[in-house]
Amino acid sequence: MESILIGYPLDKYSEFAPLLDRLGQKYVLECRDYDYNWLSANIEKFEHFVPSIKVKIDDDIINKAVKLKTVFSPATGNDHLGFARPEKIKVVTLADFKEEIRDISSTAELAFCFILSLSRKVVLACGDVLTKGVWDRNKFLGEELKGKVVGIVGMGRVGRKISSYAEAFGMKINYWDKKAVDGRWQRIEKLEKLLSTCDYIVCSISLTEETQYLLDKSCLKHFKGGSYFINISRGKVVEESMLVEGMERDIFNGVATDVLESELEDVGASILYNYARRNPGKNIIITPHVGGATLQAWEKVFGLILKVIN
Repeated sequence: MESILIGYPLDKYSEFAPLLDRLGQKYVLECRDYDYNWLSANIEKFEHFVPSIKVKIDDDIINKAVKLKTVFSPATGNDHLGFARPEKIKVVTLADFKEEIRDISSTAELAFCFILSLSRKVVLACGDVLTKGVWDRNKFLGEELKGKVVGIVGMGRVGRKISSYAEAFGMKINYWDKKAVDGRWQRIEKLEKLLSTCDYIVCSISLTEETQYLLDKSCLKHFKGGSYFINISRGKVVEESMLVEGMERDIFNGVATDVLESELEDVGASILYNYARRNPGKNIIITPHVGGATLQAWEKVFGLILKVIN
């Protein structure tokens, strides 16, 4: 029987038992939260591979994957797939299943969770109560969303969902994208103008050669003072030194990110991560790339494994 390596702990969740049982009738399965060294030593055993987004797959790994036939990445981004695509290996990502993933809302919901959490300083207030034992609401005066302007950088599937949520809260939606996508919302042709006119900037654009470090320190002078910045795209779309300087100079009232510039290499090397740890009183939220990590999203996404392999 051929073998499948799944880089996610699906076997820990009873909800995935039916899928794993079906796969197990035809394949030998291994579900494992691996690191680079383990993968390098063991990839030669597998014909099919569902990689984690936490570890970068490079040419050295692929060269050792002598039996590999299929790679199915359960993500729309592919910055973790850092290898040349050999003809003998079929490589598929979620971006190849636009219709199947159209209704998945997990990443967009996280982005709006960030908007609410930053506005009301939820993480800071919770930390004060649970860590310090302090009950003082006057330290955490927040802001209402109604009437505020949110700017979406990249109006794709996720950006449109975020815009719908914001609209329901009475916010005005502007966006920057290379093409007009919806007449309901205001397209801003210059990124600099979007940054200068919005109370919230949400980065939801795909990482490409063109968009790498799209938002860098040169953009800082364009941001509206007292704005909030949210990134749920990829770490290398945003230069973290811009975020740190923006917080230091009070250009940003808060920053939330689900991704880091160095997350595929070394989280500890992240400028923003280290700044946030040194300054726990700052309104900064960092989560470990959990945007797509909901039970409902995983059920839809991993349900595509059989379709890809067959």
